[in-house]
Amino acid sequence: MSKWLLQRKSADYAGLSAKLGVDPVIVRLMVNRGLNTYEEMEEYLHPSLNSCGDPHLFADMDLACELLMEAIDEGQKIRVVGDYDVDGIMSTYILTSAIREVGGDVDYAVPHRMVDGYGINPDMVQQAYDEGVRFIITCDNGIAAAPAIDLAKELGMTFVVTDHHEVPFEVAEDGETKIQKLPNADAVVDPKRDDCQYPFKGICGAQVAWKLTEVLFEFLGLEKEQSDAYLQFASIATVCDVMELKGENRATVYHGIKAIEHTDNIGINALLARNELKGKPLSCYHLGFIIGPCLNASGRLDTAGRAIELLMEEDQAKALAMANELVELNAQRKNMTQIGIDKARDMIENSDLINDRVLVVYIPELHESLAGIVAGRIREAYCKPVLVITDAEEGAKGSGRSIPAYNMFEELTGVKDVFTKFGGHPMAAGVSLPTEKIDELRQRLNERCTLTEDDMQEVIKIDCDMPLSYITEELVDSLDMLAPFGTGNTKPLFALKDVAILKAAYIGKEGQYLRLTVGTENGGTMTAMLFRNVPEFENLVDEKYGAGTWDDLCAGHNPGVKMSIIYEPSINEFRGNRSIQIMLENFR
Repeated sequence: MSKWLLQRKSADYAGLSAKLGVDPVIVRLMVNRGLNTYEEMEEYLHPSLNSCGDPHLFADMDLACELLMEAIDEGQKIRVVGDYDVDGIMSTYILTSAIREVGGDVDYAVPHRMVDGYGINPDMVQQAYDEGVRFIITCDNGIAAAPAIDLAKELGMTFVVTDHHEVPFEVAEDGETKIQKLPNADAVVDPKRDDCQYPFKGICGAQVAWKLTEVLFEFLGLEKEQSDAYLQFASIATVCDVMELKGENRATVYHGIKAIEHTDNIGINALLARNELKGKPLSCYHLGFIIGPCLNASGRLDTAGRAIELLMEEDQAKALAMANELVELNAQRKNMTQIGIDKARDMIENSDLINDRVLVVYIPELHESLAGIVAGRIREAYCKPVLVITDAEEGAKGSGRSIPAYNMFEELTGVKDVFTKFGGHPMAAGVSLPTEKIDELRQRLNERCTLTEDDMQEVIKIDCDMPLSYITEELVDSLDMLAPFGTGNTKPLFALKDVAILKAAYIGKEGQYLRLTVGTENGGTMTAMLFRNVPEFENLVDEKYGAGTWDDLCAGHNPGVKMSIIYEPSINEFRGNRSIQIMLENFR
């Protein structure tokens, strides 16, 4: 059972409410998100890109741009090497387009997930050299690519790394001090460097690429507006790479969404049109769960080059055809993913895996590109760190997803002798290892694991206990001031005890959802929608109130059922009419 945590933080709610001109509930929601002063709240309600850090503060940023300008002036052949996920796709598009815009002779390459694995490798370097490339710049990868970079330097190439991942480290003789090991590149731009002065560390690879573009354009005497044109692509990557929507990330996504709504990029417009989103207000949901997965599907089941080509396409008819292909690929990916999730759950429930604190699940037949998605869904189901491993071209490959109490990158570093390759950050990782080492990996990770039952309990943070009668259309509309919602800035959740459930009705094509009628404190009624855990809701009613109670509830006989609920208020718009309803997120 999940743990409900009601946040109780003190603040001058009335004073701040009056000063900001918002409902006290909005102030409380901001306090719960760690904002304490009028200035912080004002910035939060009106995010400004001016609050972003100075990109010159990145270690090696100016050097990287100077090297690029030299290569452009000398007519050197430049290659951008990205990654096959949305962040890598967007990073590659930003750098390639920007360098091309200022006259560089540039092309791009993206590792093939199945053949090359993650990040640039020596074979890709050798191929680039054989094709006349003398300058390589990576994006969203490279920080852990020492062998590839060493080869490039032996061949006399210039090599610039732009990345946002953790820097590989060694533990000193004292057993505690971590010593970062930077690759032997000519410049390394990564906010995770210990000596990087850039104040906001939690940005994605596409944002690093965008920052580099800003400095490059500045050095070349171009206006900042020209580099800001790439904001929309950085915002998509920020959401899809699950960066925390705080500070600079929040400003990027806030303004990026507005830019996407009015984008002149033919490829993005084609994707919006194909998903029936053109001309509609967008949110993080649309970026993270509709647009992003379509782009991601290319790198998962085919090559990420298809998504980059779509972003660069200038013919509308061709772009629509390409967008259609990506949508169909994504539908195929969804079906394959569900099969993988079902298989993983079956393996866990029917073996001693269920007793492990770190789940290492080996599904040899699963398409290796889907391991991360399956790991994420299994992590949600069991609230444990998860590694899903599949058969690969050579040996086995896997993806991990973690929980806040478990630093996956550090724990994998502690057993790094098992892997042929690994990388990542505290909440996610990718690994390659010999198939025969999978059982050893599972055993050693669980032996090292210090997670407690409390660590592995899902915690639902409730913003406040709010009576249903307090909800107004104005309050629901004002909640949008807190958007964009996502990781690190979740949708506000409210709670209420002993809510009377007066009637239940099945809805949806297969009757898989519930529309409930609930009683309010002032004697009225309100609609509540339940889209998850419907069988659990039914069973709870009959267990607590006796067999047959559920049937009475569906017949509208009001058998006296009460529930404690966690909910999200919303507006239902139907044929021009607006009415308040609530969405149930949890119940007991």
